[in-house]
Order: sequence, then C-alpha cells, then structure tokens
Amino acid sequence: MLELRNVTKTFNLTGNKEDLRVALDHVNLQIESGEFVTIIGSNGSGKSTTMNILTGVLKPDSGQVLLNNVDITKMDEHQRAAYFGHVFQDPMMGTCGEMSVIENLEIAYRRGRKHSPFLWGFKKSHKKEFIHELERFDLGLETRLNQKVGVMSGGQRQALTLLMATMRNKPTHKTVKKDYITFCEKDHEVAKKEFESVYKPALAEYKNKKASIKKDKSLSFKEKRQALADAYDEFDKKIRQFDLTKQILLLDEHTAALDPKTAKKVLELTDKIVKENQMTTLMITHNMKDAITYGNRLIMFHTGHIIFDVRGEEKAKLTVEDLLKKFDEADKKAIEM
Repeated sequence: MLELRNVTKTFNLTGNKEDLRVALDHVNLQIESGEFVTIIGSNGSGKSTTMNILTGVLKPDSGQVLLNNVDITKMDEHQRAAYFGHVFQDPMMGTCGEMSVIENLEIAYRRGRKHSPFLWGFKKSHKKEFIHELERFDLGLETRLNQKVGVMSGGQRQALTLLMATMRNKPTHKTVKKDYITFCEKDHEVAKKEFESVYKPALAEYKNKKASIKKDKSLSFKEKRQALADAYDEFDKKIRQFDLTKQILLLDEHTAALDPKTAKKVLELTDKIVKENQMTTLMITHNMKDAITYGNRLIMFHTGHIIFDVRGEEKAKLTVEDLLKKFDEADKKAIEM
C-alpha cells in the first residue's frame, strides 16, 4: 500500500509572502496494492507535485509518505528508485540518447541486481528477453537493438522508456530479504528468521539438484540446461513469496507528446503490462476519455485538494460530460470563496 498522510507542499519562487502558492493542502491518499489510478486536474492543481513527492524529488513541508506502512518521507530519491518506475511526458527523458537500445535496456535490467562493475556485456538470454518484449510494441524496435536511441522517433523512445521503467519487477534475493525485514509488520528479528527458515533449506535443495543434474550422464546438454533452469525457477519461486515491494509505476502524461496513433498503442500496451504484472500504477492525464477508459480508480485534483475519488463500477459509468461538470462545480466554488 502507498499512502500520503496529511501532506502539504508550498512554493515561493520570489520570496514574497503574497507569491506563496499552496500546491498540496493537507492531502490524504491511500493507494492499494494493484490499483491502477488515473489522475486528472487543471494545471497547477497538484498532480505532478504529488508524483514528485512520492519519488522523493520533492520533500513535503509537513505530512508523511508511507510504503507498506513504513515511513519513507526522509528516504532520498535514489533510495526510492528501486520501488518506483517513472515515465515522463518528455520522450527525451528516461533514456540516454548517445547509447544504443540494447545498452539502455541492459542498464535498466541491471538495476537492483548484483553484477560486477568491471564487466560489461550482454547475455544472450537478456537479448532474447529484450527482443521478445520489444516485439509487443509493434514499432520495429526489436530490429534496431544497436541503433542509438537519440535518432529514434518520440513514440519509439517513449515506448522504450516504458519498457525500461517496468523491467525491475524482479529484485535479487538479497533485496527481497532486506525489503521483507523492513516492510513486513513483524519484528525485524522474527522476519529475518522467518525468511532464512525458508531460504536456507531451499538453497541447499537447489544446490543438491544442481549437482545431481550436472552428474547425470543420461541427459543431453539441452536437457541439462532445461533441468537446471527448472530447478532454479522452483527455488526462486519459494523466495518470491517474501517480495512485499513490487514496483509502483508512475506515468506523468507519458503519451501527451505523441501522435494519436502512437499514443493509443502505448496506452494499450501500458494497460497490458500493468494487468499482467498486477502493478500498482498512477497515471496523470489531461485526456478525460483515457482517464475513464483506463484503470479501476479515478482521482481529480483541484487547487491542491482531492475533490473527486471514484472507483469500480461507478468509475466505469462516468462520461466526459460528468467530469467536465465536476470541473465547473470546482471552479464556481473557488470563485465563491
């Protein structure tokens, strides 16, 4: 679960008291695990400020940010990066234009994974996975792995950014352990013993199977490779039950700079990736039709407040006219105040 608790954020760019602007005014928001929330609101309503406070780019003036009931308000941006994937409106952000497609993907893939800083290269298994994922975009990216990202179109670059932002769903076992101890509601020592009571025998069993498979002369090279992969997957599955911090996807108008056809394709793929991985997702959009079509919950911001919060069947019944009416009502209230 992700939560903002009584969060306030103000900006004052000039230093004059009369120029003080309240971006968020004692905002309370709870996002349940697996929810896909679309966020709408006029410019300056607090949408992007909320995103930046969640990722640690901004710190709130008051209030708390909680992840699985653990206070992460003071956690730095780079520390939170393991728990959040962020896709921005500008296709130029999120990728390195001077590097190739496969180099960008490899960097994203290695985040949160143990690797030697002195070794650089691409595993064949990684390349196959990258090609498989890129084929789903239907943008021809799978045939351009060695091309520099800087010469690609905005749509291609944004699609690549989306893939990179959702590639970190499988942290190392060491990270799973650390996060389980940190974020579960049990005493840290109890949580540590619980994890190790499963991890140690599972690891020993995997090592025995691995040794047995390698000694089995009746198996071909291909059969051994498959058996070893199956044995590791069985071991890995036992550890994944402790993974409490599945990545949260933040989409800040990520299709706004794309042409309608490409935007539609990226949105459809976004929806597919979110559903397949059961990712907790927050998507800012100015397109009210998209806000209704995608996700299972909709939130409307206005002048630093959440003025409308709807989900499930009630959200599905909404129309663009309903949302426009909500905007008009909020504007009238603001004028009357």
